[in-house]
Amino acid sequence: MKRIIISIVFILVLGVLVLVVNYVIWDQSSSQISQGQPIIRKETTKRAVLVIDIQEGITGKSSTSDFFRMKSEGLISVVNRITDSSARNTIPVIYVKNEISNPLINILNSSLAKGSPGAELDSRLKVRSDYIVNKDKGDAFSNPLLDSILINNDINKLVFVGLDLAECVNSTILAADNRKYDICLISDALAANPDSLKDVMLDKFKQRGFEIMSSNEYVESLHK
Repeated sequence: MKRIIISIVFILVLGVLVLVVNYVIWDQSSSQISQGQPIIRKETTKRAVLVIDIQEGITGKSSTSDFFRMKSEGLISVVNRITDSSARNTIPVIYVKNEISNPLINILNSSLAKGSPGAELDSRLKVRSDYIVNKDKGDAFSNPLLDSILINNDINKLVFVGLDLAECVNSTILAADNRKYDICLISDALAANPDSLKDVMLDKFKQRGFEIMSSNEYVESLHK
């Protein structure tokens, strides 16, 4: 009996160890920022809007975050206004989704598991294009499809909305900066937990020379 108990304990400890090691490796890999090739600069500004990680498993019904679920209604309303105005002005709107295919990570949290309802775009989003980029890392450029869409549309300026400003949005902004895109952040269409962290991140990006606008300022700029 004692041997059986020891064997069970050993298997449980080994299982936990495997999960921990797998998570550490996955976390390190998912936080890497891609370098990419600098884009070819052109005189005419061509924008695209990146809508990042507004998904059922983050802001929607299957969300595990009370904070983002509470923020979701106001955030999505602003994002829909931005994407609607952008689409009417022939500015491409690209939707980025986080999908986790690692089975061991999904044991810990399956809210964004590939193929699950949580991995889908939040149903309240008014989807304005067929441009949907799936990723399994923080940096959306980890999927070469994003580079391809932007290059094919001669984009040289990226407008960021979505979440989390301190996580996936941050990683994608850094990767975009590596590629020499002009960067604009819509302050009231971005979220980070807590709100104070969002303020810190926006100040950090402002100091780096990135453009910070409100949604009203952005929409008004489209009519100038």
